[in-house]
Amino acid sequence: MKCEVGSKIPTTPELAGMFSVGFGTVDKAMNALKETGAIKLQSKGQLGTIMLEKNAAALWSIIDQGPLVGSLPLPKTIEYEGLATALIEMFNAKQVECNLTFKNGATLRVNQLLEQQCDFIMMSQLSAEQACEEYSNLRFISIEGDNSYYSDLIVLHRKDNSPDMEQWRIGLDPASYDHIALSDQLFSSNEKINIHYGNIPYLIADGIIDAAIWHSSQLVPTSLIEILAVKRVDQPQSNSDKSMAAAIVINKERKEIHALFDELCDVELIGKIQQEVITRKRSPIY
Repeated sequence: MKCEVGSKIPTTPELAGMFSVGFGTVDKAMNALKETGAIKLQSKGQLGTIMLEKNAAALWSIIDQGPLVGSLPLPKTIEYEGLATALIEMFNAKQVECNLTFKNGATLRVNQLLEQQCDFIMMSQLSAEQACEEYSNLRFISIEGDNSYYSDLIVLHRKDNSPDMEQWRIGLDPASYDHIALSDQLFSSNEKINIHYGNIPYLIADGIIDAAIWHSSQLVPTSLIEILAVKRVDQPQSNSDKSMAAAIVINKERKEIHALFDELCDVELIGKIQQEVITRKRSPIY
């Protein structure tokens, strides 16, 4: 899986030494891979053997590393449910088992990826670009659709807040690249209070913060409806499209994962399935 198409593969003696087996065992293994269609090779004599084709899905199944594991944001919005469903459906169609875990906060998911607790993560394209700038071994794949990550954002606030928005105390989730960037753009001079994103409605109702940016399709507890109000967000022009679009991030140093996504990741299919979930034409499964 780590050998690129068009490149030379290790020699039989090299493979025998790598796995402490005889030449005959290596030859049998290579023949089995060729017969199943997992790889197609061409001998170039003294120049070595070249990888002409490889079936990453078949190779992943053969090496038996278990399911592919992805980490996504908590599936509390229809957009996230659509992304989770699309990933499961896409890999199932390629006969690759995929399991998903969920963790709030893009920075926490990046740490999961770097520590190899998962094979890929999902975040906004804006967050993905920031993560890749911070860690050169990461790479991202953009998902089709301008609103594949966020469909709309709002400011959630108390109904009895002061009309002077500059006096509002703004809740900020320090684990989220997006929440930091958007909060700083919309409330550049306001006092910021670090909070957990999922606690925002309750902290506003309790008067600990006055307002925070919130995903419009995420439900607000019905017991707080009489206390809370909504203000629409005028998206800042800078990087607004990137903050609304989804992206998959992988570790380039894990070449087997890199190969798997190069072959199997169909961003158009992910976008199509997500839209079917959003429009209630497909039931979410993940």
